[in-house]
Amino acid sequence: MKIILSIVLLAVISFADIDYKKELESLQNIGVKTLDKNESADLFLIDFWASWCEPCKEGFAYYEEKIKSQKTKKIILISVNLDDTTDKAEKFLKSYPQNNVIVWDEKKKFMEMLNFDAIPMMIVLDKNWKEVGRIKGFNSESKKKLAKFL
Repeated sequence: MKIILSIVLLAVISFADIDYKKELESLQNIGVKTLDKNESADLFLIDFWASWCEPCKEGFAYYEEKIKSQKTKKIILISVNLDDTTDKAEKFLKSYPQNNVIVWDEKKKFMEMLNFDAIPMMIVLDKNWKEVGRIKGFNSESKKKLAKFL
């Protein structure tokens, strides 16, 4: 039991050290909006996706609707693309246009730093850019988890 607790504690500590703003700024912008590191919000949602990922496609419209419906919280969605080339992502975005910041993690370094290997994955950050949760996949369970943060 102590070993499991130690592993969990190490994981939490390592995520606490991530400078999300810095890491996101280092990625290539492929959307119409740019990341404003000084912008404030109640929540920042970092959504990892790829053009070939069917659940990711379903999530786009859902997230946009949920964010727009918020009356009491300001939420900023940042989409991190994991395609092999920007061409694939840009072609995809013509069919699924987005109004949020979209960046490309060309070498998947940000994804590796966050220690996950499946998408869609959403990292939920508080107003201080500190991780408060993760939402894996896009299904009824992930929608319930997102609702708790909203």
